Amino acid sequence: MGMRIVFVLTYPTHHGIADIGEWLRWDNRDRRMPGILAEWGAEVELWGLAREPLDTVSALPGIAPYPIRLFAPSNPQARTRDQKSDAMIVAAKADPATLFVLIGSNGGAGFDLYDRVLRPGKRRFAVIIGGDWWSRIVPRAAFVLPESAVQEARLMQPGWRVWRRPVPDSRMQRLPKTIDTDRFAPIEAGKRFDVIATSRLTPYKKFDEIAALGETHRVAVIGDGPRAAALKRRFPQVTWLGHVPNAQVPAMLAQARLFFHAGRRDYFPRAIPEAMACGLPVAAFDDRIGTDVIPRRCGLLVRDADYRAKVAALLHDPAATTAMGTAARAHAVATHGPRSSEAACRRLLELAA
Repeated sequence: MGMRIVFVLTYPTHHGIADIGEWLRWDNRDRRMPGILAEWGAEVELWGLAREPLDTVSALPGIAPYPIRLFAPSNPQARTRDQKSDAMIVAAKADPATLFVLIGSNGGAGFDLYDRVLRPGKRRFAVIIGGDWWSRIVPRAAFVLPESAVQEARLMQPGWRVWRRPVPDSRMQRLPKTIDTDRFAPIEAGKRFDVIATSRLTPYKKFDEIAALGETHRVAVIGDGPRAAALKRRFPQVTWLGHVPNAQVPAMLAQARLFFHAGRRDYFPRAIPEAMACGLPVAAFDDRIGTDVIPRRCGLLVRDADYRAKVAALLHDPAATTAMGTAARAHAVATHGPRSSEAACRRLLELAA
């Protein structure tokens, strides 16, 4: 049997994007890694959940085509992160894949696949950690692809909880983000905002810091979600821009002088290198984000006690803001470009063989 790798999105496509057409046009790491492997001769598919089942072929420019299979959830009434698919389980049991690659450590479709197929069938799988660094499936993976030094440190030393088995360094490899650095690039535009953020507006994310910055600066947030109406009422000093299609995000970022990462739960959101690629300095809290994600020349690592003062000082220094934005762009191009996942793809080929 030859090498066959099936990538599985553990969260549904409609978790963050309602329109399946927009999702199919998204050019990101999830879509590029299967394409790189297909280019190298591997048999590859990408599976996920969508509101309606769909069999299609990835057709992004500059990426080798490969099949995409989307399954309808069996529990569509559940919150999206808990949705799973019996049809996907049937397909996985019958599929001769030599390696499954779960994209996300804690989505319901991933847990269901592990419980019903991977574990009982002793099937080999890897996990790409996009957000939370820990779940019960992570230490049982043949290989783990974290995104940041903070995640790696916590995986190697998961703390006092005895059931959290550490993941040795030999079973990990850091995975950069993948950004279309031609599309996410500096654009000349009038500066409507001093500070901009991108975030899904969920109960898990706090926006008090964004609101505090909005008292003294022109602040905007790109994104939609279940808390949108409540946040608009609570923080009217912030401009809530709502959902902006990914293709239009660079033009919106260009209207701001600084990107501020709003979430306190993320270790490396995609929005950070996207903003960097657009030439914006980036500020984020140092309890989750380290200098591997935001080098000091590219932005600010802040704390509760100093974020307002540091942001204000940078915004009052146009030369420093410009220099950091230039450095941020260079870092994103060098580290998170379209082929940045090639080293990880080579490792997946080894695992699949």
